[in-house]
Amino acid sequence: MKRAISFAVLLIAASLKLSAQEIVQNNVKPVNNSLEMVSKLNPVSFNYDKAWAEKLKLSAKPQYGFVASEAKTAVPSLITVWPKDYASGKNAFKTATVTKVDYESLVPLLVGSIKEQQQQIDELRREIKALKSQNAK
Repeated sequence: MKRAISFAVLLIAASLKLSAQEIVQNNVKPVNNSLEMVSKLNPVSFNYDKAWAEKLKLSAKPQYGFVASEAKTAVPSLITVWPKDYASGKNAFKTATVTKVDYESLVPLLVGSIKEQQQQIDELRREIKALKSQNAK
């Protein structure tokens, strides 16, 4: 019983969050060229420089992603630039500029790309079916 109540509370909380989100969103428009934008991105594997990773508290482990400068050319809205302070001596700090890809913002473009590709696949299937039926005659 307790589990069912917790689940119901979670559902209500989730629906309240959605409603609040819908109220805040303005200028909602479909993205029509997401496949074109995503096609310009080149996935890479990389490591941050070990010394800089330590200074800026970034992971030195192998990463998958995009080169930010290339991604900025392809889809500028995916790039965020933020200052990151790091220690440069006793009681001294410097600031580095970190350019990162906003992967959360990439998700809707990926979904749009999948949908665009599915439309292309469906169209090709219809063409193949039409050609097969013409050849069968």
